[in-house]
Amino acid sequence: MSSLYLESSSAQAVAAYLSAVDLDTVDALQVARTLRKNPSVVQPQLVVDCGRLQCLRTLGVGHVVSQLLVLRQAGATIWLCNADSTLRRCLDVLKLQRVFLTIDD
Repeated sequence: MSSLYLESSSAQAVAAYLSAVDLDTVDALQVARTLRKNPSVVQPQLVVDCGRLQCLRTLGVGHVVSQLLVLRQAGATIWLCNADSTLRRCLDVLKLQRVFLTIDD
């Protein structure tokens, strides 16, 4: 998980991060635990490049969606980039299109 520091408040030491998460190499449960242990990060922003995910092709859309839901439950805002039509359709059918933000190609 790589981080890009975006903004901080000098009064509160509140930080917001935009972090790239590769679900092929990082377990969503571990990321969720890390987010919960770090209360200084308010509303973490996670970016997932779906176009590069091998697990999307090998483990399927259901696996990826469950991993995304674990991250969302930990309080993160999830940005999906390069989401193909199959993933978008699945999110639509599950009524999750508003839970995850998409970045158009």
